[in-house]
Amino acid sequence: MNPLRTKMFLLVIALLILSCKQQKPNEKPNVLLIIADDMRTELNCYGADYIHSPNIDNLAKNGVLFNNAYVQQAVCSASRASFLSGVRPNTTGVDYPYSNYFMNEFWPAHPMLAEYFEQNGYYTHTFGKIHHGPADKLKTEHYMPETGLNTGMYYALPENIEKGGTEGRGKETPPYECADVPDEAYRDGLIAEEAVKIISQQKENDKPFFLAVGFKKPHLPFTAPKKYWDLYEESEMPLAPNQYHPENSPFYSTNHYALANYAGWNYYNSPDHVLPDDYQRKLIHAYAACISFIDAQVGKLIESLKETGKYDNTIIVFISDHGWHLGDQQMWGKTTNFENSTLAPLIVSAPGYKKGKRSTQLVEYVDVYATLCDLADIEIPEYTEGTSFKPLMKNPDREWKTAAFSQFPRTRKMEGYSIRTADYRYTEWRFSEGKIDSIELYDHRNDAIESINIAYKKENESLIKELSQKLNAGWKVALPKGVVNNSNNPAAPPHVSYINEKGRAKPTEEETLSFTTGDLNNKWKQEDGYQLSVKNELLYIDIEHPANYWQKVNIKDLNVRAHKNSQMILNYMTMDNTPISFNYIAVSNGNWVEWLKTELPVTGGEIKELSVDLSEAMELYQKEYETMEYITEFVFCVNPQEEYKGSLVLKSLIFK
Repeated sequence: MNPLRTKMFLLVIALLILSCKQQKPNEKPNVLLIIADDMRTELNCYGADYIHSPNIDNLAKNGVLFNNAYVQQAVCSASRASFLSGVRPNTTGVDYPYSNYFMNEFWPAHPMLAEYFEQNGYYTHTFGKIHHGPADKLKTEHYMPETGLNTGMYYALPENIEKGGTEGRGKETPPYECADVPDEAYRDGLIAEEAVKIISQQKENDKPFFLAVGFKKPHLPFTAPKKYWDLYEESEMPLAPNQYHPENSPFYSTNHYALANYAGWNYYNSPDHVLPDDYQRKLIHAYAACISFIDAQVGKLIESLKETGKYDNTIIVFISDHGWHLGDQQMWGKTTNFENSTLAPLIVSAPGYKKGKRSTQLVEYVDVYATLCDLADIEIPEYTEGTSFKPLMKNPDREWKTAAFSQFPRTRKMEGYSIRTADYRYTEWRFSEGKIDSIELYDHRNDAIESINIAYKKENESLIKELSQKLNAGWKVALPKGVVNNSNNPAAPPHVSYINEKGRAKPTEEETLSFTTGDLNNKWKQEDGYQLSVKNELLYIDIEHPANYWQKVNIKDLNVRAHKNSQMILNYMTMDNTPISFNYIAVSNGNWVEWLKTELPVTGGEIKELSVDLSEAMELYQKEYETMEYITEFVFCVNPQEEYKGSLVLKSLIFK
């Protein structure tokens, strides 16, 4: 053979060998799961053209963006428990926070997403807020910084850190912060920095990796470095088009606690319960800055993948845990069944699949577990209740689910169950025994902002019947044609909040709350309508509220042993001749029961002692949950059923 031809032949062979070695056709793909917190689809790639989100937008250009991805319950703990386990809220038993059943029974028998990938040969590592509870049980140590670099848990400015006290935030701190600091002054900057470090260590590692990176923004407080605020003109921030509670919607379809936990305007102190326009724009500006802050951290992660040569073989998923109301439906927060809470971003970039495509098909966050297993060629556990949407990664326009399912409780006695179809959102609010209290119907063809509940219009009776049947038939009936789910999981018992007993201090037999200093300690939390101040070793509670006002005073961080003879002793004083209805709940581990009531006799300006028998509270708790072992919180409100202005003075409260 000609020497030149021989050399050319050998060169071609060498290149083919090198190419095969680089391509590694049987190599498992890596996974980078990125989770934001409280981020609705307020991204440029989702149509919010005022938002600066170039890195997430670029991810969408290199993958598939899902326009209609819905969470199963719009609160951190329930949503994360669902998509990280691959099952729905009625199976996890999680509302808020994680439940005893989920932690002690379900989780030990069903590995979470990162754990399952580790069991299948992956190097796994988690960073930041993944679970709203304990971290995954992995060989690597979960990374979560307690504070920013030389700053606080939530704030960077010294004055806000000081106002936040030991809790880090509260009613004296603002719901936003613009500080001229580097990214690492906030925890999300440190989370990104640590994740980049671990990604860089994978350069010479042949083992596939699964990395989950959870950021804490744009969750309240809306805090971000000044450079991200500077991307926006506050006067140009768009306001919600539907700033009032939906017409004909039950009052409990929304709630309003989020901003009430911070200083400034909120639902309760604003005219007509709508915040002033300039304050709304300030909050939206802050929220937008947080999105751009997170976008920059996402960019760091993706750039690190490219620098290590792992980008081309890495599945990248960007999600939140649910959406958020930015003044929509009079709401600033989540915890509803409305579109603004349940619709959330979902972008997936995977090697060998479509790029720069959008899918308008209905998908659910519970599908993420099965989809990642499917894309990584890992067996999907039979108990999972999601559906792999890998077929949509190949053909984003193909027919898919006929409905997405969400739910949200209002107390332990009522739950709203909701479905989203291509054209409608339909919700049934049911009592625990199954009786329907109210229904909601929104026509997204004519009312995409969900401003008018048309469920009670006579012309919609047949439609209501059809959607109710679809809702009650359940999610398995809404699966894509030809798809079968064989899961057969038991329904979880009623939610009982999980407490790590190993970390619990020994409960006391008696706890006395007195007021010997001029300031209240951190146990006390007041809502609007109540002003608390300490004078001469007495707690003055000044009250002014309208009728049917059930905002409360909360005494938290108690740790008193509960028993059938438990009681609370009040040493109190009334300031006028108006009888006081004292409504209260004894709370254990975040689990609430119904309000109980006792009357406080008029004392004529003298300190009197009254013993309140808590045995009925113990009985109610046991009927709803289990035997109450500890009193961990006590909440009360004064004359809630009538318009009231007056004062109650406390010398001490004794729990025994």
